[in-house]
Amino acid sequence: MRPSKYDWARLDPQVDAMLAKGLRVTQVAQALEMRVQTIRDRLSYRRRAPRAGMKRVAPKLIDRTCLNCRAAFQVVSPFLRLCPTCRAEC
Repeated sequence: MRPSKYDWARLDPQVDAMLAKGLRVTQVAQALEMRVQTIRDRLSYRRRAPRAGMKRVAPKLIDRTCLNCRAAFQVVSPFLRLCPTCRAEC
């Protein structure tokens, strides 16, 4: 992944301040001499990015019975219906 051509550590507070003043994204982009889509993409990324200190929750395991050999097994996905042994043989 190549580094960003923008210093977002410096730009993020400026963008936040302008948006807090009530400026639109298009006006913020114009003031910073950037493309509108660049600002929109950054705002979208910041909404999706995990916050510091937050841990990812491991998915719960689901108890299943294999449709082929009837062996009991656990999986993460609700779509897996064959045990690992039967899946390996397919």
